[in-house]
Amino acid sequence: MNRVVTASLGQPFLVLLLTLLLVGAGAHSLKRLPVDAYPDLSPPIVEIITQWPGHAAEEVERLITVPVELGMNGVPKTTITRSISLYGLSDVILTYETGTDNNFARQEVFNRLGDLTLPSGVTPSVSPLSAPSGLIYRYVLQSTDRSPMDLKTLEAWTVEPQYKAVPGVADDSGFGGGTMQYQVLLDQTKIAAVGLSAVQVEAALSANNANAGGGFYSQGGQFYYVRGAGRMETLEDIGNVVVAVHNGVPVLVKDVGRVVIGIAPRLGEFGYEKQDDAVEGVILLRTGEKTQDVLKRVEAKTRQLNDEILPKDVKVVPFYDRVDLITLTTKIVEDNLLRGMLLVVVVLIFFLYDVRAGLIVATTIPLALLFAFICLDMQRASANLLSIGAVDFGILVDAAVVMVENIFRQIADRHGGPLNVKEIIRDAAAEVDRPLFYAVAVIVVSFLPIYVLSGPSGTLFKPMADTMIFALVGSLVITLTLLPVLCAVFMRKGVKERRNRIFEAIKSLYAKGLDACLARPWMTAAASTVVLLLSLLLIPRIGAEFMPQLDEGALWVRATMPYTISFEEASKITPKLREVLRSFPEVTTVASELGRPDDGTDSTGFFNVEFYVGLKPYSEWKGSYRDKAALIQAINQKLQAFPGIIFNYTQPAEDAVDEAETGLKSALAVKVFGSDLTTLEQKGKSIKKVLENVRGIHDVTLVQELGQPSLSIKINREKIARYGLNVSDINGLIQTAIGGDVATQVVQGEKQFDLVVRLEEKYRDNPDEIRNILVTTPDGQQIALKEFADIQEISGASFIYRENNSRYIGVQFSVEGRDLAGAVEDAIQQVNGKVKLPQGYRLDWGGEYTEYTASRAQLNVILPLTLALIFLLLFTLYSNFKFPFITVLGVLLSAPVGGIVALWITGTPFSVSSGIGFLALFGVSVQTAVVYISYVNELRRGGTRLEDAIREGAILRLRPIMMTALVAALGLLPAALATGVGTDTQRPFALVIVSGLFTRLLISVFLMPVLYTLVARPDDRLEV
Repeated sequence: MNRVVTASLGQPFLVLLLTLLLVGAGAHSLKRLPVDAYPDLSPPIVEIITQWPGHAAEEVERLITVPVELGMNGVPKTTITRSISLYGLSDVILTYETGTDNNFARQEVFNRLGDLTLPSGVTPSVSPLSAPSGLIYRYVLQSTDRSPMDLKTLEAWTVEPQYKAVPGVADDSGFGGGTMQYQVLLDQTKIAAVGLSAVQVEAALSANNANAGGGFYSQGGQFYYVRGAGRMETLEDIGNVVVAVHNGVPVLVKDVGRVVIGIAPRLGEFGYEKQDDAVEGVILLRTGEKTQDVLKRVEAKTRQLNDEILPKDVKVVPFYDRVDLITLTTKIVEDNLLRGMLLVVVVLIFFLYDVRAGLIVATTIPLALLFAFICLDMQRASANLLSIGAVDFGILVDAAVVMVENIFRQIADRHGGPLNVKEIIRDAAAEVDRPLFYAVAVIVVSFLPIYVLSGPSGTLFKPMADTMIFALVGSLVITLTLLPVLCAVFMRKGVKERRNRIFEAIKSLYAKGLDACLARPWMTAAASTVVLLLSLLLIPRIGAEFMPQLDEGALWVRATMPYTISFEEASKITPKLREVLRSFPEVTTVASELGRPDDGTDSTGFFNVEFYVGLKPYSEWKGSYRDKAALIQAINQKLQAFPGIIFNYTQPAEDAVDEAETGLKSALAVKVFGSDLTTLEQKGKSIKKVLENVRGIHDVTLVQELGQPSLSIKINREKIARYGLNVSDINGLIQTAIGGDVATQVVQGEKQFDLVVRLEEKYRDNPDEIRNILVTTPDGQQIALKEFADIQEISGASFIYRENNSRYIGVQFSVEGRDLAGAVEDAIQQVNGKVKLPQGYRLDWGGEYTEYTASRAQLNVILPLTLALIFLLLFTLYSNFKFPFITVLGVLLSAPVGGIVALWITGTPFSVSSGIGFLALFGVSVQTAVVYISYVNELRRGGTRLEDAIREGAILRLRPIMMTALVAALGLLPAALATGVGTDTQRPFALVIVSGLFTRLLISVFLMPVLYTLVARPDDRLEV
């Protein structure tokens, strides 16, 4: 290492030039570096959506979902296959191993889709290439006088194609408004009078809507195409289609029914503020794209749509933009970084009592960060709240502190005498450069086990590890090259160590305490052990969870109404719920999504309504609610005025990720697996009853799968055979006359609209009318449908959930007022004791609890692995076992104490974030021990007696040890104390490091000399 210092002192101009290049390249990389609020925590998924309108959940499961699942079995790198079957829709989701290439995953699915055997006319589709948390932009179309149907038409044929063409956009999914249709509504009396059926009318319309190509001819030296124009374009064209001829008189469509423009049966409804039926667009980010870059393009497209493309009375009005979250979290990070940097500089100047020395050390901070930005840019990585906000400036300058402090002290010791500054700097650096290299290496090693983490915890913390390791490497390079040069320039005339009365008083008290401890080494070691054991007794009181909530600054409220509720009834309740949410002054925007969009991308029913609730920045909350938890409690109290509705509170992106993790609309759920739906529901109800009595368990909901009323039309084969009818004749009538069948499309320019044939509503709106629908026999008779079928109301399945080829029923719940692990483990114990499952049935506790148990198992491995790696590195430094042993022992006896106590005092559960904090804490804590042991070894090698070296080393190294510990702690103090959007994930990490370093400092300055005394012998091998 000393060769690097010597070379730098010999070529100061080159070092300064390279520093300027670092500044320029780093600034360029920082400008290019994409910034997001949070990384995407969801695993790669591929969703196969198949719509089969009019068919019950059991039939969808049997004929679509199961064949799709079987066809996808064995797809490489899949971990879980989930599905949901409901009325008219099958949704199969394949979840892949973290890190799987998305294009590979999708291609494997596409390769197998063509081999599936599905009902005629059914075509599965694959969802866009976007992660569950990829929703980056929501907008509503606003107009002063256009109907929701008109706006929906503009959304589908004008707005969506424009946004989908924006690079980086995976999809633009419309929601709300009515989908325009041309409709032929038949009068049963009139079609019976002319001996027709609805199926025959449909066939006539289909046959009368086509253009023909007639080749070409040449005339007068010109080339002419021949084409027949027979497509229908207007309502009049449709009404004039001939469906039959009676006695030479044509019977037209308009003679047997009405031709109108209407809307397709509603699958959902979007509400915005006071508008009950509005039109929304939801833009999804393509996986792998940079959020900020894509959002800039999307916002530019919005301006173009409003200024140039849309009619003047129509505007795209965004109400959710991920940029707002990025801006807010970036500001929080910037504020924390500035406060941390200021605290670090103040501490440096206080201890060194010299502004020059303090500023020289402080230059390490921006330069190390710029070095990290260059490395991140070369990786084509993106920065986020945790990866930048959790950077500890104090850790970055620890090596610089030791280096500059030693240089400053040795130059000051020669004050008044002859000075060869470069030689002094070289000798001073030689004393500390090797232990500094190993100390930084130990900190880097403490971050390496993070790369072993898998799943969401690995995705969240690996960018932070990248940033910290790059910055640490940069700080070490700067410490060994630039700082000696700066010291040579700014201290060339010498320095005088001024008297620091406060530090002198601290040193005097420390010397007395140190002498007392050295006189009683075993008692000191025992006292440290007792302190650690007392802190360990607090662990059962701390609790545990997977991950603190990633605050998004908005709410996502889910209302679960009775499962059999109709669209009409649900659409009456939804505006009332929206009005309650709008009544709170902290709320800026409320939008509601009832049911599902037409493209089937959200597999739910009319019972489900979800609300986006935009919130003001917390700093602007002037009412009685000062945080989100209090606001949620107040909202929930008001919403209790709606009995029979269960409310759940989460956040926009979090909700999507939770659903991807569990397959249900909840972050926590217990699933009962088995084959019989009735048995599943019975056991689900029993589990729900138990969970409702577990402390901390709230919002318990059974995902009811049975109880959907339906009208069963069971065809009697014997009766239809008497009249020469086939099952397909009756099914065709049911599908066309009752459900409405698409006969053809009406083309208007670039737009296409379905032409649907069905009976007038009065002939199909109740069971009695359906029983009396007339069936036309081959010989022209008109006989009521009830004569050919047994028609009765029955109860069937609303939904059928499956996972890994097995049915299950889910019981959703949340945890409040208690740590997640304690509540769920209590629930598991009570359910196992009170609910007995039949043979072939089993339970699975999924969602966040699964992630918690997985991350806990990983931390149980990587924490000892970290200590082992640190020990191995220290053995390389000291070439013996005793000094690495006392170093690791001293860290274990002192560092965890503060972290554990801080978690207990603040009520912060142990999580992956705090676990990673302990990893970093162990690495940083080693540095102070290395600084002390290496200096004592240096003194002993110089001939100082063992006892004197132990005492003198402790006193002389008190200042750099205090400086390194305090700057490391204070550098993260703003992050540990921060509140607001985006602070929750970094706070436990910072809290553990800050509090742990304080206890480490208070204990280790006495403990390390004692441990050294206990193991040191005159014949020790002394490496520095």
